[in-house]
Amino acid sequence: MAQLCGVFGVIGSSQAAAELYIALTHQQHRGQDAAGIATSDSQGKLNVLKSRGLAIEIFSEENIANLDGGMGICHNRYPTAGYGDVKECQPFFLDKEGIGIAFNGNIINYPYMKKQLEAAGREFESSSDGELLLYIFQEGYANGGFFEAVRNVHEKLIGGYSVVGIIAGEGIFAFKDPNGIRPLLMGKRGTAYAFASESIALSIEGYNDIQDLKPGEAAFIRKDMEAERRVVTAGEPRPCAFEFVYFSTVESKLEGIPVYQARSRLGQALARKAREKWPELEIDVVIPVPDTSRPAANALAKELGKPYEEGLVKNRYIGRTFIMPTQRIRENALKLKLKPIESVIKGKKVMVVDDSIVRGTTSKRIIRLIRDFGAEKVYLLSTFPPIRNPCLYGIDFTSEKELIAHGKTIKEVEQHVGADRLIYMSPEDLKECIGLKSLCMACITGEYPTPTGHAKEMQTQRQEDYAKIK
Repeated sequence: MAQLCGVFGVIGSSQAAAELYIALTHQQHRGQDAAGIATSDSQGKLNVLKSRGLAIEIFSEENIANLDGGMGICHNRYPTAGYGDVKECQPFFLDKEGIGIAFNGNIINYPYMKKQLEAAGREFESSSDGELLLYIFQEGYANGGFFEAVRNVHEKLIGGYSVVGIIAGEGIFAFKDPNGIRPLLMGKRGTAYAFASESIALSIEGYNDIQDLKPGEAAFIRKDMEAERRVVTAGEPRPCAFEFVYFSTVESKLEGIPVYQARSRLGQALARKAREKWPELEIDVVIPVPDTSRPAANALAKELGKPYEEGLVKNRYIGRTFIMPTQRIRENALKLKLKPIESVIKGKKVMVVDDSIVRGTTSKRIIRLIRDFGAEKVYLLSTFPPIRNPCLYGIDFTSEKELIAHGKTIKEVEQHVGADRLIYMSPEDLKECIGLKSLCMACITGEYPTPTGHAKEMQTQRQEDYAKIK
């Protein structure tokens, strides 16, 4: 059902399919389960190829050449339901209408709205809320065109989402939810336009004038390259804080803020907190948990005047364990993912910097590994505050039961993961380091930017989906 993925759309390119493939590879960190491309020519012919696996495994020079047309969309899938089923792969499309979408986010009232549509005779082929969104969009499009379609989605669907889409032979489009929770950017290169979940996918292909779409904004680029943009439903801007700390790649910018700089500032803030509140801590070396915490760990070490070392080596053939679909798979992957460097940590007081602590699985195993390889002390620092509430907008922790900090004090979490000292970023410092006044921090504060009346039903549906793949 829910998913936090990567999307990209392009129009006006002489090599649309090739650009879409490059975008998939640069947003692969956003989803490792499946990928898909849909293209169209000006005559309205729609070409689709999607499958499970990494982009490099699915697409070849030959099959990319078969995806002709100057416009198209693509999708990297991060699985949170329907794992292993090709029917869950995106883009989703309606053949008769020639409409396709690639979706990033989560619809909270998905189970309720799905029942409504099924009662009206609509049949569903997947368990994805992206398919539901496509049907709601098509309903509005049939009644009043593109902007009415977006309005219909905004009015009927509750959640955090960003969408790129294609209308075969007509153009491509993109839009955000009214609070702009999930990221989506737009760029221009000559007469070509493109949309992406992350700026790096645009800048690497030569797009400039890169801008974030506003909350509730929609854009439609027609085949004659006429561009129309409009804020359809304006809500309070609430971009996801977790994107800056973990999910987005360090090369990207979000809301005009370089992710690398935000993470460096987080490291500096953690260093000041550690120095002021725990001056007695003796530190021999600072090491990051690769890869996302490197900028923070490096900045922290400089601020404290301590050596920065790579004390953990990541197995390059293992994906991001956080976005794997079940706890069992995550635990098995952790056994293969990280290897300590004994000469860096043996006999030393080690300060370990991680981007966040969600379930505690990774933290507990890392601390045990470092101790097994001879560390005298292990201090754990998190650049994200305690996560005590589920995410309802697409990040893969939709139940408080799986969160290590839910219902626990920091001292209790410290004891659970086995650290000699656990230091968290504060919510106030997080907001200041990112540099935005308004963020979605519901997983920290419990203050959700949308109604949550359907959350329990969605969570129940999610657990039922999980049970099928365990």
